[in-house]
Formats: sequence, structure tokens, C-alpha cells
Amino acid sequence: MTKKIAIIVEHSAGRVKSVIYELLSMAKKIMMLEECKITLFIIGEGIDKLSQSISMDTGHDIYAVHTPGFLKYNGSLYKEIFSKLFTQKNFDYICAPHSISGMDYAPALSVALQSVCITGVEDVRVEDGEIYFLRSMFGGKLTAKFVNGLNPLVMTIQPGSFKPFFLKKEKTGKAKTGKARSGRITRMVYKYNENTMVFTGSKVSPCKGSELDKADVIVSGGRGIGEKKNYKYIEMLATLFPRSATGASRPICDYGWVKYSKQVGMTGAFVSPKLYIACGISGSNQHVEGIRNSKFIVAINSDPQAPVFQIADVCIVEDVIEFIGIFVKKFKKEKLITRGLEKAAIKASARMKN
Repeated sequence: MTKKIAIIVEHSAGRVKSVIYELLSMAKKIMMLEECKITLFIIGEGIDKLSQSISMDTGHDIYAVHTPGFLKYNGSLYKEIFSKLFTQKNFDYICAPHSISGMDYAPALSVALQSVCITGVEDVRVEDGEIYFLRSMFGGKLTAKFVNGLNPLVMTIQPGSFKPFFLKKEKTGKAKTGKARSGRITRMVYKYNENTMVFTGSKVSPCKGSELDKADVIVSGGRGIGEKKNYKYIEMLATLFPRSATGASRPICDYGWVKYSKQVGMTGAFVSPKLYIACGISGSNQHVEGIRNSKFIVAINSDPQAPVFQIADVCIVEDVIEFIGIFVKKFKKEKLITRGLEKAAIKASARMKN
């Protein structure tokens, strides 16, 4: 029997949030384990172009629920619309992003459907013929396995856990198999009543954008640096690398040690530098998800059990301030020696020419 997977598409300022393609990848992984059909759902005002774009990009059917006058996210409206739709369609899996809004409406939706909700899913596996959904717990120290015992299963998917899925296209914009297939779009209009949640406004952060998205090397500091004045060691280490930037974990941003524009993680920036150096960062799940796409990760921490070591390519168990001090001193010394050798070689070459 073919099972049904529903994917909730989140969008903002006329653009689809890129995490939708990670949800699609996760759904494709379930499809490899059992026969399934994927359907996407999007709600809002003026979503015709978005619906067409998504159907072209994914090749899957989409339900576009138009809500006249609905411009901003409203959790109670999401729950109201999706609970009715999913009850009618009898879905087995309902997937939403583990975003600020997803964490709001997904649990409420599962209650409305008299079902269960697994938040922050990071992987899907099969053991003894049973499908398990995995997520980190206790700051990444443990991995929990959940099995679905009640349909529909509502899940929020952790951003960065699955490689985004895109239809393979040629330069002409056509799929490799020929003409690109668009999914069928079902357009609906939903007239809603006044509900308990009312959008009152939004506030843009006064912090200007950082250079985190452009940097080849990012050096980030966490609580392990001890105090605010020690952040200078993070900046000192970053100066050794070209095209570098400094980042931070959420706690030291909350402490006021650095600006929030430097925050890396789920509630900050998702980064993918060639090199990421985590200094005194334990590696909470929300931070790890923000650095997962880094090409190479070096972690420095005095705690050998720090969760960040689980994803690091190089693990250094040492006091971070002491280590950076010695490393910078040795680096500069080696650089002076190298420069001296280069100058000597240039002089020797000049003498030989004369």
C-alpha cells in the first residue's frame, strides 16, 4: 500500500525557504525504504508564482491554499488549515522545517490530529525491517531513535541534516530524461475567521550583516574562552588566515560579549567555510547544525567529552586560551623564519646573476 508524505512549504518575502529541499531529500530517503507519494502544501496570499516555481523545481504535486488578507505567519491559522487538509487526505507522514515557526505549529498540529510529533529529526534508518527517526538529545550527548506508532506522524526536520534535493537539469533547463515534469497544482481558497493569535508587528535587528557567509575561514568562540576580554584571542587567531571572519556561540552573544551578528547556529547563521575553528564551544545541537556544512572542522576544548568533537576533523583537548597563545606565537616565529629564508634566497640568486 502506497503511503503518503506531506511536506509543508515555508516562505518569506516572496521566496521559498531553502530548507524545503532538505525536507524533500528526507522524504526521498523514506521513499527508498517504502513506497510513498509526496505532496507539497503552501499557504498564504499571492502564492501563484511560488506554487508554479515549486512544482517545476520538485516535480511533485502541490496544494496552494490562498488566504486573502493573510500576509504574516500565524500559527493558529496554520494549525486550522493543515489539520483539516491532512484529516481529509489521510497522510502517513507530515514533514515541516525545524524552524521558529515550525516549532510553533507542528506540535499543535499533532495535537489537533490526535497524533504524535517528533521534533528535530536528523536521520532516517531501517533496523530489523522497522523505520526509525533519529534526533540528538541532551546537547548532542545522546542520539534517540523513535519509531512511528500512530498515524499521521508529524515531524520537524533539523536544517542541515539532509543534502538538499534538486531535479537534475541540463543547461537548457530540461531534466536529463527530457522535458522537465511539473507537478500538478491544486488551487484552493480558504476563508478564515478571526483567531486567537494576532500579528502585531516585526522588528529588524539593528546589527548589520557580518562577513560569515563570505569567509573561507571562520574562528568562533564559546563559553570556554572564560570572559569577554578573552575574545581578543579569537580575533588574534583569525588574523592568521586570509579571508577570515570571527563567529560566536549563542551563549556569549546572550552574555553581551559579542554582537548577535556573529552568532553561528540554528538561531544565528548557517555557515559553510573551507575551515571552521571552534574555540571553547561545547557543541550544542543548535550550534552543530549551523556548522555541519563546513568543509573542515577543528575543535579546541578542555572537555574531552564535548559533543563538538563528534563532528570535528581535528580534535584538540587543551585550554583554548593557552593553546591559541602558543599557536599564534609559534606561527609568527615560523613566518619570520620563512621570510628570512626567502630574503636569503633572493639575495643569493641576485649574487649568482652578478
